[in-house]
Amino acid sequence: MTGAATALDRATVEAALAVAVRAPSIHNTQPWRWRLAGGVLDLRADRSRQLSVADPDSHSLLISCGAAAELTALGLRAAGRPVTAQLLPEPGDHDLLVRFTPGEPAAPDDATLAAAEAAEHRRSDRRPFARTEVPEDVVERLRAASSDPDAWVDFPIQEDQRIDLAVAVSWADRVERNDEAYIAEMNRWLRDPDVHAHADGVPLDAVPHVPADQPRRVDVPLRDFELGMSGRQIIERDVDERPLIAVAFTHFDGALDHLRAGQAMMRLMLEADLAGLVTCPLSQAVDFAAFRTRVQGLMGWIGYPQIMLRVGYPGGPTSELVRTPRREPGAVLDVE
Repeated sequence: MTGAATALDRATVEAALAVAVRAPSIHNTQPWRWRLAGGVLDLRADRSRQLSVADPDSHSLLISCGAAAELTALGLRAAGRPVTAQLLPEPGDHDLLVRFTPGEPAAPDDATLAAAEAAEHRRSDRRPFARTEVPEDVVERLRAASSDPDAWVDFPIQEDQRIDLAVAVSWADRVERNDEAYIAEMNRWLRDPDVHAHADGVPLDAVPHVPADQPRRVDVPLRDFELGMSGRQIIERDVDERPLIAVAFTHFDGALDHLRAGQAMMRLMLEADLAGLVTCPLSQAVDFAAFRTRVQGLMGWIGYPQIMLRVGYPGGPTSELVRTPRREPGAVLDVE
């Protein structure tokens, strides 16, 4: 419990969670809940939303919750309530992921407000990106904004790196495509907005439609959501797609590292949005521990690759991107 003068209140927390719930998550499962007690806020894993086939070791859940943790702290700062975030504060409680302890109130600066606005504006863009390359100085800006000593982002841009990465992702993509249980689980999280509204899952109008006889010309494959249902987002054809690929690394491969990687991913996404770029997770090659080990060895990386993203300039107006649904803050907050 914290002092009455600094304790977080429900209204402030719900305002902050309006930002935090915009964090990305695998298949938009939103595997998180928050608990406010004694003026202190906890972020907890919601195991009922963990994917049993695609995420048996909680890797994707923790990446997603790490992103939500980054936005929770941002949302609270934007509300004038800076906090200290402690990852895995109670080793015996594996579902308690982050504890946010409030400090003295402080007015947010312009950078904080801009980042919070970017968090609410950001969308995962599954369309082909524009052919414009991301300039080197912008790449360095992304690297600096997203990296810290525990989790850092790098960009495999050399041609031999791109070839090796394409091989690794293509192999992982084939493995998942041939797993009927994996496909069935993914399809359970696809939503038809014409049938009824959902507060989670991936709506079909956010999934690009790619005819079988006109495959996308990509060097590093994207996750195919059309293995059971047809997407409804019409995209430009015959585009040679070579987006910038970002990879978040950590020194180790445990739960703490997965959370940190999610935080780094979220920082990258926000900075990309502020720079006029769009992003989309590219996670097939890191979904499973065996996949991560394989791509690490193939690429000769020292750090553990935790999440990959496509980064580039939008191929069309971002206003045309579907805003994927989220549960309301009140639906994911328990108050005691």
